[in-house]
Amino acid sequence: MQFTRRQLFKSAGATALTGIIGSQISHRASAHVDIDTEIVITMGEFFFQQEGKGQNEAIRVPANKVVRLVFKNVGAVVHDAHFGLEPDLADRKYNKNLSAPFDMLELPVGAEAWVTFTFTDEQKGEWEIGCFQAGHYEAGMKAPFIIE
Repeated sequence: MQFTRRQLFKSAGATALTGIIGSQISHRASAHVDIDTEIVITMGEFFFQQEGKGQNEAIRVPANKVVRLVFKNVGAVVHDAHFGLEPDLADRKYNKNLSAPFDMLELPVGAEAWVTFTFTDEQKGEWEIGCFQAGHYEAGMKAPFIIE
């Protein structure tokens, strides 16, 4: 395939413009510059597991610090992560949402994603992280999520 000189310049210009726009969007989208704590959480059938701990053991996070939660779905099916209290299994959500308006994170098989929070003193206490895909919460895919 051959390109004319004009086509090459147009292509190069579009690529450069895309790079500039992409870098500006990426920079603006970064709400937190400095991460105080990063916690890796693996999701599988049917568990949440913080790196270095057992399946469905309590996940502890500090209050008033910038916390990045990195989720990895190593399972064979889609999993999600909700944060809250008072599970409503009919509506597949928590009635008391820890992170409103953020509702949940859903990951396909093999995917990895992260969310960043700064939990306040008012949010300190024992919450829960749960997966509300059909049957997952009932199968035990939940763990204490404690803000200290």
